[in-house]
Amino acid sequence: MNDLLIIDMLPTYGLLFYLLISVFVFVGCRGLRRRTSDRGLLRFAVGAFLVVSALGAVFAALVYIMAAPLAQPDMVDFYRMYRPGALIFLLGLFIIQFVFGVAAVYRGK
Repeated sequence: MNDLLIIDMLPTYGLLFYLLISVFVFVGCRGLRRRTSDRGLLRFAVGAFLVVSALGAVFAALVYIMAAPLAQPDMVDFYRMYRPGALIFLLGLFIIQFVFGVAAVYRGK
């Protein structure tokens, strides 16, 4: 019990961090679509949003995979059981962001 308790929740914090990034990407794409009619600027901004989102997803996945074995024994089993679901969650959110970003670029103002 001398371990830090934060390590038990670190994989969950990584998933919540990515969920927060996803919200910012959705709001940013929607706001940019309404504010600008320059398609080149919109493509660049959406591309930048998606790159940051992809890096956040990789970071959250690495945190989940690397920190889960260091948690308390009962939490290790929990995180091992939900590892496929967590990775599908990250991939699904990124795909939704990608589709939303492409729609924002082609729908325009």
